Amino acid sequence: MTDTATTRQRVLYSFGQIGNGAYNGINNAILSLYISGFTSNPFIIGYLSNSRTVEGVVVQPLVGRMSDRTTSPLGRRRPFILFGVPLSVFFLVLVPSFGHTGHAALPLIAASIILFSITWNIAQDPYSALMVDMTAPEKRSKFNAILSILALLGQVGIVAYGSFAALKKNNIPDGIFYICAAIMLLSYVVVFVGVREPKQAALEAQQENKIPLRQYVAEMRVFREAFKLLISIFFLWNGLNAILPFIAIFPTKIVHASKSQALIVYVVIILSSAVFAYPFGKLGARYGNRRMIVVGTALLIAAALIGLVVSTYIMLFPLAILAGCGFSATTVLTYPYLSQLVPESKIGVFTGLQTAFSAVAVPISTLVTGALIELFGFRSIFAMLAVMMIADVMFLVSVDEAAAHRQVRAVEEEDERLAANALALPVL
Repeated sequence: MTDTATTRQRVLYSFGQIGNGAYNGINNAILSLYISGFTSNPFIIGYLSNSRTVEGVVVQPLVGRMSDRTTSPLGRRRPFILFGVPLSVFFLVLVPSFGHTGHAALPLIAASIILFSITWNIAQDPYSALMVDMTAPEKRSKFNAILSILALLGQVGIVAYGSFAALKKNNIPDGIFYICAAIMLLSYVVVFVGVREPKQAALEAQQENKIPLRQYVAEMRVFREAFKLLISIFFLWNGLNAILPFIAIFPTKIVHASKSQALIVYVVIILSSAVFAYPFGKLGARYGNRRMIVVGTALLIAAALIGLVVSTYIMLFPLAILAGCGFSATTVLTYPYLSQLVPESKIGVFTGLQTAFSAVAVPISTLVTGALIELFGFRSIFAMLAVMMIADVMFLVSVDEAAAHRQVRAVEEEDERLAANALALPVL
C-alpha cells in the first residue's frame, strides 16, 4: 500500500495515543493501588489491574476479522471506535461509584473493570490496524515510536496526577477516574472526526469479503512464521503481566515506600520508555525490528536480575530506567514487525490475534505470579519476568523472515485470483 496519509491525518490519528496512555496508566498503576484497598489477594489485583482480559482470546480475533471485512460508509476501522470507546468510558466512570457500595463494592468494581477493558480493546485493535492501513512499511517503526511516546506521556500525566492526588490521604481519589475517562473520550473524538481511512483499505475490505471461510481458515495456517512471533508475544506478556500490575505495589512492600513514592517510580519507568522509544524506532528501521526487540528483551532480563536484589528506594530508579528502556524496544517494535510477516489486508485479524496471545497470558501469568508471591514474596515477580523473557527470545530468533515473505506473497496471489474469478462470474 502506498503511503497516502497526510501529515495532518497522522497528527489527528496520534491524538488517540493520549487516550491509550491514560488507559494504560490507570490499568498498570492506578487500579492496582485502588483495588488493594478492597483486597490483598494478588490474583484479583493482578487480573483486574491489566490492560488485557482473557475474554479477548475469543473476542479480539473476531473483531479483527470483522474490521478487515467491514465496508460501511464510515470505513472498516472507525465503526469499532464509535462502538467501543463510549462504552469503555461509561464502565470506567462506574468504578469509583461502586467503590462506595460497602460489601458489594469489589464484585461490582471487578465487573466494571472487565467490561471497561473488553470494550476498550474492541476499539483499540482496529485503531492500531488503521496505522498499518495509512503508513508505508518502511515508515511504521518510526511512526509507531512517535505514537508510543505520546501514549507513554499520557501515562505519565495520569500517573503523575495520581501520585500528587494521593499525597494527602495516601489513597487513590475518585476524581482520577473521571479525568481519565474524559481524556480517553476526547482523544478518540478527534480520531473519529478527523481521520479518513485510505481508499485502498475499502478495496481490501471488499476483496476480503470475497474469500470463502474455508479458504480463509486454510490461508491463516500458512503464516507459520507470524505465529512463531505470536508465541513469543505470549511469553513476553507472561513476563510483563507478572510485573506491570505489581510494579506500583512492589516499592510499598519491599522498601516500605508510600503510595505516592511508588507511583513516582512508575513514572520514571514510563519516562524512560518515552525517551528511548524514538531511538529504538530509528534503530529498528535501520538494523531490523527483530534485532532491536532482542536487545530490549535482554535489557528486561538484566532489569529482572537487579530486581531480585534491590534493597533501597534509591536503587529502584536505576532499575526503573533499565526496565523502561527494555519495555520501550519490545513494545514499540513488535507490532511493526508483525505487520512485516502478514498481508496488509489481514492486519486486523492478526492485530486481534496479537491481543489474544497477550490476553491468554493474563490468567496464566496472574495465577503463577500470585502463587509465587504467596510462597516467596514480591521479589519473585522478577524471577518470573526473567524466565519468560528467555522463552520469548527463543521463539523470536526462530522466525524465518524470508519464509514469511514467501508465505505472504503466496496468499496474496491466491486472494487476487479469487477476486478476479468473483468479478468474472455472470450476474444473474
